[in-house]
Amino acid sequence: MGGAKNCPETPRQKMIGMMYLVLTAMLALNVSADIINGYAQVDDSLHATTEQLHKNNALAYRNFESSLAQNKEKTQEWYDRAQRLKAEADTIYNYIQRFKDDMVRMADGDDEEYRGKAVRQMKKKDDTNIPHQYGLNEGHGAVLRQKVIDYRESLKELTDGVMNAELDATFCMDSIKNASGEPISWEEGLFHEMPVCATLAMLSKYQNDVRNEEGNALVWLSKQTDAGDLRVNK
Repeated sequence: MGGAKNCPETPRQKMIGMMYLVLTAMLALNVSADIINGYAQVDDSLHATTEQLHKNNALAYRNFESSLAQNKEKTQEWYDRAQRLKAEADTIYNYIQRFKDDMVRMADGDDEEYRGKAVRQMKKKDDTNIPHQYGLNEGHGAVLRQKVIDYRESLKELTDGVMNAELDATFCMDSIKNASGEPISWEEGLFHEMPVCATLAMLSKYQNDVRNEEGNALVWLSKQTDAGDLRVNK
C-alpha cells in the first residue's frame, strides 16, 4: 500500500504500511486463521494509540481556551482556526467510524454487538465480499477518498502551507500498483477482494492518521500565538 513517488512516506507511515503488507502477503498464501487474527492485533494497537492522540489533542484545545482567556487579541485568530480544525477532524473521523460500522453490520448482522472494536469482535473476519460491495459497488470508497482529500487540503490551508509535504505523504490518495505491478485506484487497493478484517484495520489506520495530523496542526497553531514575542533570559 505504498504511496506514489510524489507522496513520500514518513517513517511512521512506512512502519504501519509494512505491517499491513506483510499480513496481506501472508493472507494471499492462505496461511492459517492466525493471520486473520493478526489484523485484529494491528487494529487493537491502532485503537489504543488513536485514543491517546485524542486525549493529547483535547488537552491542546483546553490550553487554547486558557490562552484565549488570558490574551484574546493575540490568540483569537489561532483559536478560531483550532476550532475549525477540531470540527473537521471530528467529522472525517466519525465518517470513517460509520463506514466501519456499516461494514461490520453487513457482515455480522444488525444484532451484532460492536462497541468500536470491529475486527476483534467480528465473526466473519475473512469475508471478502463486504468490502467490495460496500466500498466499490455502492461507491462509498470514492466518497471516502474525496473526504480524506478535503481534510488534507483543509489542514494545508489552516497551517498556511507549512505542513504540505507531511500531509501529502500521510494522506496520499493516488493510484497504487497491485501485486502484478499494474496501476489501480486507491479504492481498489483497499476494497477489491480484501478480507473485511484487513479493510477495517486500514480504516483504523486512517483514523489514527486523522488524529495524529490534527495534533501536529495544533502544535503549529499553538506556536503562532507566541509568534513575534521577544524572549530574553536574565
